[in-house]
Order: sequence, then C-alpha cells, then structure tokens
Amino acid sequence: MVTAQNRADLTTRFLAFAIDMIIYAAIFYGLGGLGHFLAMIYIIFRDGLFGGQSIGKKIMGIKVTHVDGRKISFVDSSFRNILFIFYILIPFTIVLEGIFLIRHPEKMRIGDRIAKTVVVKKEEVEEEGAVAPSF
Repeated sequence: MVTAQNRADLTTRFLAFAIDMIIYAAIFYGLGGLGHFLAMIYIIFRDGLFGGQSIGKKIMGIKVTHVDGRKISFVDSSFRNILFIFYILIPFTIVLEGIFLIRHPEKMRIGDRIAKTVVVKKEEVEEEGAVAPSF
C-alpha cells in the first residue's frame, strides 16, 4: 500500500523528469521529422515502459503505481501524461502544473489525479509487496 513514507520526494521526481526531457529532446531533434512523432509517443507512454518507470524514473529509483499499489499499464501512463501535449503547445501550462503539484497536500500532479496514480520510491514498495516464502 502506498503511504506518505514511500512517496518519492519532489527533487527526485524533478531529476527524473529532467532526464526524460533530455531523452525527449534527443529523440525530437535527433531523428528528424519522425523524431517529432516518436518523442511525443515517448512522453505519453514513458511510465508504462518498465513496469511504471520511465528511463528517468528507472535511473532515479522511483516508479509510478496506482494509489492502491497496483502496477500501471500503457493506458494508465497515457492518462497520466496526456497533459504534456499542452505543455509543449502552451509552455506556460507547465508552470500551472508545478503550482498545482506543490500546493497539493499529497504532491500529486493533475495527471496523477486523473489516472489515480502516485510516484513512489521503487525499493520501498517492492519490499512491502514481498511475500515470505512458505515451507
């Protein structure tokens, strides 16, 4: 179960986001016309890649789960990240998202509220979910 103790802190989340934005920019600018499409696909579905971890989240040791602790799917990732289209088209909206994130008591993005997801520290969630072997 997700608790306040195993939620990822904002600094770690921001660093994971920065890594993902570097990957986004590399795809966008590095692959020409097709790169624009592939970069958007990466941004929208990135949290469904490795069981709730984008590449940035994997590097930073955090992951996205449902608020009840279940793994997310590509569909959940798309619900969570669809707002990034607005961030790219209207960059000021990312400032609003940041304000909502900081002001929310549980530090949830608008996308997290829509998809009913939360960002957690990976190892703490896995330890809680571990089942003792039966003999």
